[in-house]
Amino acid sequence: MPNSPEQDLAFLHRLNSHPLLRRRVESLPEVVEDASGNLEKADAAERRVIEELRQMGNEALTAWAQNGATRCGEEAPPEPESRSGGKKNATGIRHSAISR
Repeated sequence: MPNSPEQDLAFLHRLNSHPLLRRRVESLPEVVEDASGNLEKADAAERRVIEELRQMGNEALTAWAQNGATRCGEEAPPEPESRSGGKKNATGIRHSAISR
């Protein structure tokens, strides 16, 4: 079922708001059409598609994380406070037998 022109425009608008993702989406038809003429073997085409999809996933998740941090108003969780100084509670090594 084909999309309506309004759906296409909405999709393009959303895609344009993520330039890295758009570049990855644009690269997939290039692989299918073998625009560079480098993909004569199926193995090479498969590797290229897998690499493009892997990069797309990485960039999509990075954008998602950045968008989520912005939406929540936080950059990163605070570092846990470390305890420094103070007296240790351990009493030392307990001897189990008398040495001869």
